Amino acid sequence: MSSTPQFPLVSLITINYNAQGETDQFLKSCANLTYPNYQIIVVDNGSRDPFKKKSNITEIKLVHSKVNLGFAGGNNLGLKYSSGEYVIFINNDTIVSPDFIQPIIKIL
Repeated sequence: MSSTPQFPLVSLITINYNAQGETDQFLKSCANLTYPNYQIIVVDNGSRDPFKKKSNITEIKLVHSKVNLGFAGGNNLGLKYSSGEYVIFINNDTIVSPDFIQPIIKIL
């Protein structure tokens, strides 16, 4: 997706550590996002069973770390792959509402 002044690119960064199910549910909720210009970065943070993308959302970048970098380190790794004008760090066990991004962007 390309950035437009009306809809700047938003990067959602989430960390996965041995939580395929929770991350899948998060991504499933993201499939209903109404904001038109976003990307999702999933950082697999040294999981025993590496995260496998099951979602058909094309805006997902999957980043694998061979070791657990912790919460801050995993988010910093995800940030390196981010292209967004705005970045939202979000827990992988979150279920988002379809319109949660718009009020944030409106304030910013």
